[in-house]
Amino acid sequence: MQKVFSIFAQNLAYYNEGSIEGGWIDLPQSPDVIDKYLKEVVKVDDEHEEYEIADIDDNISPFPYDSIQWSSVRELNELALIFSKLDECQREAVQAYLVYSGEKHYAISELVNICLQVDDINYCRYSFEGLEYNQDCSPELKMGYTMAEENGIYHQLQNQGIIDYFDFEKYGESFGYDYELLSNGYFIPNYDINLDYYSKEEIKEKANKILQENLKEREVKEIEI
Repeated sequence: MQKVFSIFAQNLAYYNEGSIEGGWIDLPQSPDVIDKYLKEVVKVDDEHEEYEIADIDDNISPFPYDSIQWSSVRELNELALIFSKLDECQREAVQAYLVYSGEKHYAISELVNICLQVDDINYCRYSFEGLEYNQDCSPELKMGYTMAEENGIYHQLQNQGIIDYFDFEKYGESFGYDYELLSNGYFIPNYDINLDYYSKEEIKEKANKILQENLKEREVKEIEI
């Protein structure tokens, strides 16, 4: 399975006794791998049950660390499974929602609910002629060109020969009062996401379904090889 993010779980009981027991693991994984990791790496047993997520891969994970620190590895694995099924634009939409909300702490079930309702997030990618050559420009400039083309302003300026005098970055900046401008697109604030829409049981069922699909795909590839 393709890695979504990595976590470092550390056994707190052993830590209090003066030793460090823990390690990194890439998520998602199969339940058997998770069980083995908790038992053999984090050393979870009846007398050493408590652990924390001591670190995450900040370069990959779009989720706030405060939401992850005291979560269970199994719940995080469900989150990773469901997030793995999102395409690149949908992942950006989830990140846009989290950035705009400004919340530092969500329950894992709430993060999963955001992922499962991603199509209800009002997120649009910047889209204008020549975007592929302007990836490094500011979000305001990208927004300015995008909106100028969508509103027909760009072609009007072009036809009148005054396009070089128009400040597209300033024009894009004016939309920042109502929209959240991000690197690859913009978020239109909405509150249509119900953080409790899917129960933990429904989330577990959906994660298991994705897991079975992934395992089946791997079996097919192994047979083809």
